[in-house]
Amino acid sequence: MKRLNVFFPVLACSLFQTSAALAPQVDPNDPPQGRFLDEWAEVHMAGGKVGYVHSTMGRDGNLIHTQATTQMTIGRADSPVEMHMVQTTTETLAGVPVTFSSEMDLSLIKTSTKGTVKNGRVTIVSSQYGMEQTQTVDYPKGAVMAWGMFQESLLRGFKPGTEYTLDTYTPELRQDGVVAAATKVGEWEEFEHRGKRRRGQRVSITMESPIGSIESVSWVDKDGRPLKAVIPTGFGDMVVFTTDQQTALADFVPPELFMKTVIKAKRAIDAKSTNRVKYRVRTTKPDIDLTKLPVTGMQTVGEQTDRWVELVVTRQRHKAVKPRASAAGDSPGPGRLDADQLAEFLESNLMINTADPKLIDLARRAGGGETDPYALVDKLRRFVTDYVEAKTLNVGFATASEVCRTKEGDCSEHSVLLAALGRLNRLPSRVVVGLAYVPMFGGQADIFGYHMWTQFYVDGRWIDVDAALKETVCSPTRIAFAASSLKNTGLADLSLPLLLKIGAIDIDILEIE
Repeated sequence: MKRLNVFFPVLACSLFQTSAALAPQVDPNDPPQGRFLDEWAEVHMAGGKVGYVHSTMGRDGNLIHTQATTQMTIGRADSPVEMHMVQTTTETLAGVPVTFSSEMDLSLIKTSTKGTVKNGRVTIVSSQYGMEQTQTVDYPKGAVMAWGMFQESLLRGFKPGTEYTLDTYTPELRQDGVVAAATKVGEWEEFEHRGKRRRGQRVSITMESPIGSIESVSWVDKDGRPLKAVIPTGFGDMVVFTTDQQTALADFVPPELFMKTVIKAKRAIDAKSTNRVKYRVRTTKPDIDLTKLPVTGMQTVGEQTDRWVELVVTRQRHKAVKPRASAAGDSPGPGRLDADQLAEFLESNLMINTADPKLIDLARRAGGGETDPYALVDKLRRFVTDYVEAKTLNVGFATASEVCRTKEGDCSEHSVLLAALGRLNRLPSRVVVGLAYVPMFGGQADIFGYHMWTQFYVDGRWIDVDAALKETVCSPTRIAFAASSLKNTGLADLSLPLLLKIGAIDIDILEIE
């Protein structure tokens, strides 16, 4: 089970640059040549310093170059995760993007993305282990990046009551569309700054995208320089303080975050003997939406209100380890997908690179020529359970290619590798993010925690398989919140909506059979 999301360092960079954009001394139409912005900030979470953000902007002729570097160390059940990200953009003086790049070093994962914008199209090249994947999509008309956001903020000013929304292009969060950023400039007020009370002008920024909505609050001084930003996460607030370089780089003491977001179960469940569980998922905050929980082969959605939803999760009785031939008269199940719909769950993407020679070879070994789909599902599940030798939390959200080589990770690494091996054996696959019950973890008994598993499409239905928990026939001690083919998204992006909900929901176990 995992508590890390690369969304947050990306967001920290974006919001820090946007707040810095309120500096009035830079002419938005004619900034000076050379570097005109150089800001350092330290990042705190759960009462401890976890890293820093360093942002720069400079002009070279009629081009503006920006760079944002984030370094963070997150504690997870005594297995810290290191994150290092460098994001750059090149934009015209008018704010039109030309190129961008992102390099991410997330524990063992090293990936890079480079993009070029030309003639209304954006070409994105993603690479890992020397392998590249290229896609070209329409660039969202009028969308701005770092300098464009900075420039527009200067033009709008920061008079109290000023409100505006910008369509931004943030490829780390979404490559095929915009992320809307709504800014509201507020009044002057007191806020806490390193144990002292200070005054600053309040600025809120709400970022909206298909992977979720998040509102941050920042405070700036009389010259518009950022002082502090607060970004809500699933495990408490991320707090960013502007400071000098020496302070930003000193004294990292990463706090433990993993156990802060588990949900206490009201009663114990015997996963092995339980065939059906009825849950009520309740919100503790009025703005948490529970209306979009998925219906899956295991999970049905029952009665619901604006504050709770009832779910029934039932163990699927598929013949997981015995051959089963479809009879000629078999009728398709409800929601059966046609070939065009299934294509997305068989194709390659950044997380599941089906052109990777090592993955291809591994899939051949794992499948062993098995042709019966149910026996193949069981064979692949057992293979992945054994193949991932180091069951560790010190890996971020790794790709299937990464797991293929390192043989380590937790639930997300098991799920993405299993999905990849399925696709390479012609089994349509997707991953599911949700909550799973565990009787004991981290010194706490009977809890629900973040989890990820795999689904395969067999005989007209999605069946759940869990390599991390060693289940070919999954127990009903889980609640699905979202499922994805991972097309145009990553495991971290898929996880964001759930991570933001975990601290604001309770689970009642109504019935156990």
